[in-house]
Amino acid sequence: MKTKLISLWVLWSLFGALLMYLIASDSSKSTLTTIAMMLSFSPILGLMLALGSPKAANQFNGWIKENNNAFYYIASGLTFLFAIPGLLTGNFDPYNTIIFVFIVFAVFGVLKQNNAKEFKLNWSDIALWILLWIPFDFRWYNGLQPNLDYSWWSIAISLVAIIGWYGYRDANIGYRLVPNFKDFRIALLSLLMILIFVVPLGLTTNFLTFSIPESYDIPKLTAHFLGLFLTVALPEELFFRGILLKGLKKVTKKNWVPIVVSSLAFGLMHWNNLNDLPMQIAYISLATIAGLGYGWAYIKSGNNLFAAILVHTLVDWIWKLFLSA
Repeated sequence: MKTKLISLWVLWSLFGALLMYLIASDSSKSTLTTIAMMLSFSPILGLMLALGSPKAANQFNGWIKENNNAFYYIASGLTFLFAIPGLLTGNFDPYNTIIFVFIVFAVFGVLKQNNAKEFKLNWSDIALWILLWIPFDFRWYNGLQPNLDYSWWSIAISLVAIIGWYGYRDANIGYRLVPNFKDFRIALLSLLMILIFVVPLGLTTNFLTFSIPESYDIPKLTAHFLGLFLTVALPEELFFRGILLKGLKKVTKKNWVPIVVSSLAFGLMHWNNLNDLPMQIAYISLATIAGLGYGWAYIKSGNNLFAAILVHTLVDWIWKLFLSA
């Protein structure tokens, strides 16, 4: 692997270690658990962010295609990082580790075999999409490793998807985290359109109410914005826009189908977040409308995920700042 990739990986991994330390310092976790989390979390976050650089991603993708053993290095490395908390805290579970190994090898193996085929959503893509996303959305993965939380899993499945589809599948899903002025302009325009539709509908249905605190904690709000970007908006846009929408565009000639189907799927994902039927319907409807805005930003920016991730983050952040459900 080349210098650009390694240097960015190290830099972002140090950032991840600091981030995990700050998060853990506000909790009641023991020092050993905190160290285990830092060792497990920071390398996957570092690699995920490093691959957001087109140059680093090209170096990484070139390496996995040239090196026949890269498949085993990556899968084994991810498995080791998954097992670290259990090994260090005495909670290592070999059975759950084997399940994790199976998931990683299945995703990489199938997508590597499909590399020669043009990326358009086929049944193997759909099966792997479900294998990664549905257990994560329902928090089923959490039972595999009690020391790993939502943040770890959101980064882990994102990295597996990026390496699998962007690397082995050679799908141009638009995973680029180096923004330009156009991305910001499109994101802000999309944000405005979403707010014009979603806020009045949310207030009318009593799903949303204005909730403005007397003061704001700027450091916490900044950390919250960063957390939303990395662990909420990025994985959701990667799966629903980068893989689902982009894959559907190759399946149908009707331009409206991919954005509508991916937005409906995104909206339905929010069903299990509430228990009251009217509120569930309202939440799905508003999330679907927001999904249309995210999809528009993705397409308008030239299938670039950064614009969609940014507007998604801003919508959720504004909700945190001024609204409540």
